[in-house]
Amino acid sequence: MHAPWRGTRRLAVIPTLDLTVDTNPPADFGDQVAARVWHDPHPATGVDRSLRRYINTISYGLADFEATVFPVAMAPDARTREAALDSLPAGHGYTSALVVLVSGGADRSGFAWWHDAPRNGITNTARCNLDEGVGAWGRELLHALTEFGDLHFTDPNLGRFDNMACSCGTHPSAHTKMAMQWLDPATIDNHIHGSTTHHSLHAIGLRQQPTPGRHSAVRISSRVTERHFLAEARLRVDDYERESYASSGIPGEGVIVYEVAGTTEVYLRTAKALGVGESFSLGTDEQTTVDVTGEIPGGFTVSVQSPEHPECPGLRDEINLAMQALHEDLDPEVAGQIVAALHELNQRKTELGCAP
Repeated sequence: MHAPWRGTRRLAVIPTLDLTVDTNPPADFGDQVAARVWHDPHPATGVDRSLRRYINTISYGLADFEATVFPVAMAPDARTREAALDSLPAGHGYTSALVVLVSGGADRSGFAWWHDAPRNGITNTARCNLDEGVGAWGRELLHALTEFGDLHFTDPNLGRFDNMACSCGTHPSAHTKMAMQWLDPATIDNHIHGSTTHHSLHAIGLRQQPTPGRHSAVRISSRVTERHFLAEARLRVDDYERESYASSGIPGEGVIVYEVAGTTEVYLRTAKALGVGESFSLGTDEQTTVDVTGEIPGGFTVSVQSPEHPECPGLRDEINLAMQALHEDLDPEVAGQIVAALHELNQRKTELGCAP
């Protein structure tokens, strides 16, 4: 179970050398690590490739960290994580650590641990190296600090539309940002089955919350499963959504639609981002179509059309019967049971996007 990231987390950053491999490390290794953490402008373009700027940007300023960059740790062999954690002084006060190596290679690329036994007070650890970009650093840090898993094990996965699927430095999707509590659920609009609904989507790469009348995404409940779909707008609006020295950038601008089966089971359903005038059908069984109807400053408008979910008429009938029963002279315990049942019925009605 993942833990959302809002506010400031504390992090021990430990530059670490494997003495059997790193025989000629840079003299300023520790300084390079500190720069990558705090402020790392590209010498030609000025693009800041630092970890802190990336986390601050993708979280809309809701997530941050305070960190101490400790002296370089020396590992006698490939057990760099163990040596790094053991090098921390007594009473250091941290529970999370970022171990940074000089370069990649076997067992030296990005990784995270969060279910191992504590070691020298550290329970959650991320590992990365100077060869990797901020996308890899950001993904491993989110793994370690939130215990949110990878999104690249599904096919087709979100790829460059979510850094947790690509380590490429782009913004996470609305799905991931909601899991981190960086998006308010109220900014996600709901499609009502049995109608054509219209939605103005504010690009995920822009600051949230959206202006009134806009939403971060639209949620479309499945008509045949317990899953749901999300449609969101993507634009190359910053150094992470466009190709830069900080990111590979998103593969295209427009509206993407993906299916959510679980927290880390997410399937990209649009082969490419949809442009104005393009549409996407969720499938024969779903009987639902998403149309991109226009472009607005900082986003797109879409319409979603589908017949009503077959459960909806029965749910309305049950709700009406329960409401009528509450007007009768009931035992308080029975009335409480009816109120609880009403809550569940209305919740299911909302999940399915039923009309009132």
